[in-house]
Amino acid sequence: MTIHKKPATVQRPHPGYVYEIAEFDDNAKYLVGWPGYRTSQNKSGLGYVETAAELAHMEGLMLRWLITGKFISHNPIYLFMMFIFALFIGILPLVFIVAEIFNSEDLRVIPFISPLFSPYVIVGILMIINVGISIFNPRAKSITGD
Repeated sequence: MTIHKKPATVQRPHPGYVYEIAEFDDNAKYLVGWPGYRTSQNKSGLGYVETAAELAHMEGLMLRWLITGKFISHNPIYLFMMFIFALFIGILPLVFIVAEIFNSEDLRVIPFISPLFSPYVIVGILMIINVGISIFNPRAKSITGD
């Protein structure tokens, strides 16, 4: 009696391991900081400079979305958290500064005006504007895909 073994079949790897983003996005091959550069062309993705550059690229993209009014989500949890974050970094400091200016009786209040132009206050105001756009324009394209 002869025992026959099953022929060995080679399973195809998961498509995530086969496809490389650099094959589909020309920018990912050459631009440091572009998403996909760190892991393209058999790189480990652990380089400090590339990781920092990709983080800076994404932060710049998020700031551009805030300024142009495209930082939009329709998820109520995200909108609530964006509103709370914007309230604490932008609106409350602005209210305290204005209250200090109007309650002061001397002219030494001038140093309190400089925080009005703080990047945090500006980002908070921009975020409140984007939350308003998200609520009052339900047809706007969302960055979260919902």
